[in-house]
Amino acid sequence: MNAFPDFSTYDYQVERELGHNSLGGRVTYLAKNTNSQNSVVIKQFQFAQLGASWTEYEAYEQEIKVLQSLNHPGIPRYLDSFQTDSGFCMVQEYINAESACDRTFSPPDIKKLRSPL
Repeated sequence: MNAFPDFSTYDYQVERELGHNSLGGRVTYLAKNTNSQNSVVIKQFQFAQLGASWTEYEAYEQEIKVLQSLNHPGIPRYLDSFQTDSGFCMVQEYINAESACDRTFSPPDIKKLRSPL
């Protein structure tokens, strides 16, 4: 038995942890949608954890609003969100690619990422 959270009520099965931010109370998982069998990323925001606050929740609410408005092949699409006992989860499309955190972006790279207006 694994120590991953059970999101089966929401039709997701966690496969492995991708990363975590202890200070912000966030854990990121690779999961499968049990209906479609598509891989997804679940960001679990644990606001009831030590060091996390509802201020982070407001920032993540804003992140969801921005993600819902974006349509770019290089940015994972927002798919879903749901509440948990300790906070909430945001679900995004999984893109098997290098993490943006592992890259250094030059100004021309950043211009390429902008979606057309």
